[in-house]
Amino acid sequence: MSTPPWARPETEVRLDQAQVLDLVRRQHPDLADLELGPAIEGWDTVVHRLGPHLAVRIPRHAAAAAHAGAEHTWLPQLAPAWGFAVPAPVRMGAPTDDLPWAWSIARWIEGVPAYQLALSSKGAGDLGRALAQVHMPAPADAPRNPYRSTTLAARAERFDDRIERLVEGGLAIDADAARAEYLAGASLRRGYETWCHLDLHGENVLVAGGRLAGIIDWGDLAAGDLATDLGQAWVLVGSSRFRDVLSGYRHGSVRLDEAAMLRTRAEALGYAMTLASVDDEPYAGAGRRGLADLGVLPG
Repeated sequence: MSTPPWARPETEVRLDQAQVLDLVRRQHPDLADLELGPAIEGWDTVVHRLGPHLAVRIPRHAAAAAHAGAEHTWLPQLAPAWGFAVPAPVRMGAPTDDLPWAWSIARWIEGVPAYQLALSSKGAGDLGRALAQVHMPAPADAPRNPYRSTTLAARAERFDDRIERLVEGGLAIDADAARAEYLAGASLRRGYETWCHLDLHGENVLVAGGRLAGIIDWGDLAAGDLATDLGQAWVLVGSSRFRDVLSGYRHGSVRLDEAAMLRTRAEALGYAMTLASVDDEPYAGAGRRGLADLGVLPG
């Protein structure tokens, strides 16, 4: 049976700390004397701190390895123009008998996930400015995410499926209101496609002292509608802080019209439904809070 889209993917290849250190020693011997930290296991990637300034990033499963190609190829080209921290690869690792996929060594970013420490008003503005830098026109050969690069209309059936699953699970969602707002955004024509992160949940946004410390996990980096990232940011920070996100965003060159804002709200509803459908915390709780904040679930 395939893994449902709301379940954390199984780890397909698990390396212990000694095996990871051996990878580094064999392929990057000049880094062999750096201390390797314990595993930090995310949704798609296992990360080990390497010395004070670097991190080893290893895919957990084949799908993550396939997505990492965009991160390995495009992020080093894009990141130098951005004024915020990202874990762009500084070294690449080749597959081995123990690990069938490419892996990388990237810059370590100090910070706490936004699920643990919320962005302040200034931090939300930082996030808006960061997204304005990301949202530049994507070239014709940019990767496309098979789900989030598609239109809201193309995702409507999955949106309905998640409403049904959550209602069956006991959430008192105002399904009619949610569908109406989602379809209002889905009916609108998108503008030109930009680069997008496409997975801005609170484990991928790092905070230090309330300010944005960095954005990590760029495996979904692809061409898409800028409203996708903005909707995800809305779920992350809530309606009151989202005004600060927009204030920071407007320092960039992209201008948001009414259609973009309606698509952004629809994207926020869709992302909140997705997170609420996840079997793991803190994602599910963040999704439920997002649905309450958007007015389709009692607070």
